Amino acid sequence: MKGISSIFSSLIVTMITISLAVPLFFYFNGLYDNNNGIISQNFNKLNNATLTQLSIINLGNSTAQIYFYNYGKSQISISLLIINNKEYHINIVIKPNEIIPLSKIIGANLILTNSTLIIEMNGNYYYYNIR
Repeated sequence: MKGISSIFSSLIVTMITISLAVPLFFYFNGLYDNNNGIISQNFNKLNNATLTQLSIINLGNSTAQIYFYNYGKSQISISLLIINNKEYHINIVIKPNEIIPLSKIIGANLILTNSTLIIEMNGNYYYYNIR
C-alpha cells in the first residue's frame, strides 16, 4: 500500500501543479499579446510621422498664397485644419509631389496674419506659424 499511496500523491501534486500552470500561461500569454499590440501601434504612429513630409509654402497672407507640398513618397491624408481657432473638418488626400493651395482645401480667401495653422495629418498633429 505504501507504493500506491506515493504514486497517488505524486499524481495529485502533478495535477495541482498543472492546474496552477494553465491559468498562469493564459495570463502571461494575454499580457504578451497586449504589449505586442501596443508596441505595434506605437511603431505605426512613429512610422507615419516619419513618412509624412509636407512643406507649407507661404507666399503671402491669404489662403490663395499658401500652398501645401507633399515632398514625400507616401500620400498624406489631412482630416482637420484649425486656423484662427476655427476648425475645418475635411478629408483631403495629397499625393506625392503634389502642390495644392490652402484656398482649395477650405474654399475661402481669408487673410491670415500672425496665425497658427494646426493640421492633423495621418493621425498626427503639426503646427505652422503664419507671419
